[in-house]
Amino acid sequence: MDATLDRPPSPPPTLQRLRATLFSDLPSSLVSSALLLVLGWAAWRLVRWGVLDAVVQPDPEACRAAAGACWGVVSEKARLVLLGRFPQGEQWRPVLGSAALLIGVCGAAHPRLFGRAGVALLAGALLLFGVLMAGGVAGLAPVGSDLWGGLPLTLLLAVTGCLLGVPLGIALALGRRSTLPLLRWLCGAYIEAVRGVPLITLLFFGAFVLPLLLPPAWRLDPMLRIAACLTLFGAAYLAEIFRGGLQAVPRGQLEAAHALGLTRWQRLRHIVLPQALRVTIAPTASHFIGAVKDTSLVAIVNVYDLTGTLRLAMGDPQWQPFFVEMYTMVGAVYLLIGVSIAQYGRYLGRRHAVR
Repeated sequence: MDATLDRPPSPPPTLQRLRATLFSDLPSSLVSSALLLVLGWAAWRLVRWGVLDAVVQPDPEACRAAAGACWGVVSEKARLVLLGRFPQGEQWRPVLGSAALLIGVCGAAHPRLFGRAGVALLAGALLLFGVLMAGGVAGLAPVGSDLWGGLPLTLLLAVTGCLLGVPLGIALALGRRSTLPLLRWLCGAYIEAVRGVPLITLLFFGAFVLPLLLPPAWRLDPMLRIAACLTLFGAAYLAEIFRGGLQAVPRGQLEAAHALGLTRWQRLRHIVLPQALRVTIAPTASHFIGAVKDTSLVAIVNVYDLTGTLRLAMGDPQWQPFFVEMYTMVGAVYLLIGVSIAQYGRYLGRRHAVR
């Protein structure tokens, strides 16, 4: 038998598929042509505004006289937006700390380092980040957390919220499926209560109400309270994601593991969780993207992350008319982070796809 008969047909060329999709008949051709003309006109206006008529030098007068974008405001305010109010002579520390944190995240995300090695690498990166930012050791000048801000703070809040939210979410998901009624009720009540209120409510509680309820000796640093609120909020949503993954594990897998004599912990570690986490890769990646964007809400409680420092930069009257360019820069940073997480989620989905 000819082996070529078993091969699937090759997909048609891209141009042929586009022609068949967009110009299959007269109405489709008219609509597609109109949309392409509108998109072409919008692209030309965007290029003209952002490139051809743009001003690059940081000169407010030249920017006001120009018809295009003023990218000079980006070069003028980029340091404040990206690094916040960190002392001028010490700004190498948040740069180095952010680089170490990103290297730790990328290293821990490699499949060969999944498990204890990745957790240790990420914990070391967080420790180095904290030492560089806080100072007070190794000859580094101490810097209070009230001066932290910009991109390093956004990365810190996002990484800690996701890193601590995953095990807490797994524990809540297991607790909600527990056979113990009290544990099941407590986990379910916590999940529904947290998911039933907006994140800003928890942030206000952690920033302003919690210090009034605790004695002075127990009051944590505001940055720790905000990070805890983001973690607890994210864990409630992750718990429902993981609960769906646990429900997707066939019951026959548990019965087979029980027949092999595996203990409950061994069944959970080697049989249940690997399959549950595999089917929740896509929604977990989507949650992580949302968690990064949720860090922008901390600016409302006077914690100056990337969007908070943007508001500080826009307080300069001579640069206020060019807020679109600044928001474009900050949006590009969030877009880069979101696309990176999405691409990594697709990579894990292909690598661990059920075949």
